[in-house]
Amino acid sequence: MDTQTKKFHPLYALSIGYVVIVYLFPVLFYFLNPASELENPQPSDYSRFSASQVVPLILPAFMGLFNLVAVIVCRDQVTREQLLHCAILIKYSLIPFFIAGGLCIALTWLLTFSPVVIMIFIGPVVVAIFSVLGYIAMLGSAPYAIGYLLRCKQEKVHHPLLLTAGGIMQFIFVADTISLMILALKEKKCVKATVILAALLALALLVIGGLVIYGIVRIALKS
Repeated sequence: MDTQTKKFHPLYALSIGYVVIVYLFPVLFYFLNPASELENPQPSDYSRFSASQVVPLILPAFMGLFNLVAVIVCRDQVTREQLLHCAILIKYSLIPFFIAGGLCIALTWLLTFSPVVIMIFIGPVVVAIFSVLGYIAMLGSAPYAIGYLLRCKQEKVHHPLLLTAGGIMQFIFVADTISLMILALKEKKCVKATVILAALLALALLVIGGLVIYGIVRIALKS
């Protein structure tokens, strides 16, 4: 292995910082939208996004742009393996975040069709917030994966079709992580962690899919 690859590159610290910021979103959102303000909610309160709901999205979005600039600036000082390590660090660390978000969206979607009237107004807002945050978090990590794919193309490491498919998948939920797992296994990097997290991801998708199917069946039976 190249000596440069073994060194701790500043991009690793930036990747860790990005993960921390994404996980801090719920905390920031809670402090900007305290539960005390929702004691007597009105339907109109959930018909539009407020500044306190939008502001927390700005930080991960800004860090995503910063990641893109950092990868472009450091493209000649970083190796293919280092870019892969940064992508793995973020994608794998955010798996619990996306699982929790997916469960929240599925459960909120089910509650939207419950007898609790207020959930008809709260549900779509919560689903929209978590969906937007999740997509911003996914896009913010994409520069490392795409940088790795471009370097692979330059070095002719993987088949061009595999690299093209991997690039497209970086903009699709779940597919982005699965494609990176496949590439990590082909590179023989983080093999044990990849297998364990792949099993966890598969189990979570089965649970979330089961909740969605249950909701669809329940709605169909009521109609």
